[in-house]
Amino acid sequence: MVNQYKQRFFIPEGIYLLNHSVGCLPQKTALEKEYFFDLWKLQGGNAWEEWLKLIDEFCKSLSTLIHSNSEEICPQTNVSSAICKILHSLPPRQGRSKIILSEVDFPSMGFALSQMERSGYQIQFLPAKDNQLFLDSWKQHLTKDTQLAFITHVNYGNSFLNPVKEIIQSAREQGIFTVVDIAQSVGVIPIDVTVWNADFVIGSSIKWLCGGPGAAFLWANSESILSFAPVDVGWFSHENPWEFNIHNFQYAKNAKRFWGGTPSVLPFVIAKVGIDEINSIGVDKIRSHNLVLTERLIQAARTKRLSVLTPTEASERGGTVVIQFNNPQKAYEKFKKENIFIDIRPNFGLRFSPHIYNDGEEIDKVIYWMQDED
Repeated sequence: MVNQYKQRFFIPEGIYLLNHSVGCLPQKTALEKEYFFDLWKLQGGNAWEEWLKLIDEFCKSLSTLIHSNSEEICPQTNVSSAICKILHSLPPRQGRSKIILSEVDFPSMGFALSQMERSGYQIQFLPAKDNQLFLDSWKQHLTKDTQLAFITHVNYGNSFLNPVKEIIQSAREQGIFTVVDIAQSVGVIPIDVTVWNADFVIGSSIKWLCGGPGAAFLWANSESILSFAPVDVGWFSHENPWEFNIHNFQYAKNAKRFWGGTPSVLPFVIAKVGIDEINSIGVDKIRSHNLVLTERLIQAARTKRLSVLTPTEASERGGTVVIQFNNPQKAYEKFKKENIFIDIRPNFGLRFSPHIYNDGEEIDKVIYWMQDED
């Protein structure tokens, strides 16, 4: 069964477990890429009508994946750009001077959020215990002076799976806006944004979605979208981009108000192929397969007396297993020599992330080389 999935992707020679960083290229991508260039070659500027339809198709494929309406999705260049657009759209609310995030969130998010100090906000980093955050800690800090809570679905450093639904519910009880980052979870963990009911969800296509760089996205809740007025706008943020009246800007009534100027097209053409592959396989199937392989990694590491930083409970972890070695750089170099694709993150450990195109035989080889060295 797994071999049929291997045949649907270009997989680098060796054992590829870097899916938390860059997913493998789908075989069908080349055809879609050529279609984009054919439109350009044959139609020139007249290709725009079809190009925009291709972006719409990206939004529809993504909406299927996360159980949303495609009108609630806005293409973005990357996740940092998406969060910045949200931050500078926040409506002023008296007494709401605090923005909350975790000290174990991806640094790029912290860099972006910290810039809001210029606008008078206090940035509060929630302290983590053993690189994990628990619901009680969130509840303690979700107070009525908070404007926005930034929540990471799966942490990049240890693959801790945060209780997003419960955090959002607590935030809503205090009238706090919420943004969820799904960059490390979308494509390997089933997601239904309607169940969460956040104000925003942001993510990218480059990791588990196998969609390459440059095709990030922003989902905006249609129930609250009109409360947010982004500053970083352009003609595609306009209700009618084809009006061409410089004196009349009207925000789009949906998530496209966060779009901006002339959009990139090719990254979303490429990303749609990856998303369609994930949809056709099914995230539930990918999740089940990943849990089997990650469980084998965890049990082997414990048998070898290695420290596993990732939660051992399946319900508390994402798609990655993070293992600490006494000499992490030396261990990393050994895996690299054996053509095993992983990476290392300071203060965390070595990251192993099996996708649907990985199999048990590969994991057995990884386990064979999983030895600690001083």
